[in-house]
Amino acid sequence: MKGLHDAPMLYLGFISLHLLLGHLGASLVYRLRFGRGPLAYRRTGADPVHTRLMRHISGASAVWAGSVVAAALWPRWSELPWGRPLLTLPPEVGWALSVLGLVGMLAAQYGMGATFRIGVDAGDDAPVLHAGGLHRRSRNPIYVFSYLYLVGSSLWAPSLVTLGSCAVLGGLFHGMVLQEERYLSARLGEAYARYRQRVPRYL
Repeated sequence: MKGLHDAPMLYLGFISLHLLLGHLGASLVYRLRFGRGPLAYRRTGADPVHTRLMRHISGASAVWAGSVVAAALWPRWSELPWGRPLLTLPPEVGWALSVLGLVGMLAAQYGMGATFRIGVDAGDDAPVLHAGGLHRRSRNPIYVFSYLYLVGSSLWAPSLVTLGSCAVLGGLFHGMVLQEERYLSARLGEAYARYRQRVPRYL
């Protein structure tokens, strides 16, 4: 199978699907299904800590995406100390992880139905606990599959910058999960405590 250097538009086009489907596409589908948008971080009651973490994720994602684009379109990038591949794997490995991650992320988002949110609305007085579908196996399947997608895509250009920013994104995802747990614990009390006891945070 052709690698990133040989078919850059194929790889970069697939990478763009995470944004187009995971954020823009999910918002459009949600609006068509329920008549409103899921973008809680734009509301007046948006949780400031969660929103700040989302901004950090945007910055780290830009660094990650920039390194992958550089690896795909600028041959000299792979000769630089921070752009040189740190390991060599068949591109099929990255494709398998990335496709599984993207499909799983979209399935988890769609499966949440009306409870799906992008961000946290601290002014929401009655959040609903979603414990069905993939959330029966993991409390955070969207984050799990999103990160699986990032890891798989990173293996196509496994430089110090790409893998480093991927690791930073993992830490930021974890920070968002902890913030969401505090929010749900405060709002849902015992119901969420029981859910936490029977379902693992990630896997």
